[in-house]
Amino acid sequence: MKLLKKIFDQLGFIDSVQLAELVETFPHAQVVIRWGGMPREKISAALVAKRISEVESTDADYVRDVFFDSSTMDNLRQAFGEASLY
Repeated sequence: MKLLKKIFDQLGFIDSVQLAELVETFPHAQVVIRWGGMPREKISAALVAKRISEVESTDADYVRDVFFDSSTMDNLRQAFGEASLY
């Protein structure tokens, strides 16, 4: 629950350390990768590191950030109750 609280506090944005923890607990959670120039991609958390590595290794683009979209955030708040995370 501490992980979700941190992500909620960051308005859905996920750093690399949190992503690793998210993969351990919720590997199928859908997150969004925002690239520097390419369109955003919605992908399972477990596949994010591999996808970023693929794109950045070819110099095709760079990752700006990774985050939960608003509908996922709303669903998580409903499922876990944001108040219970504090």
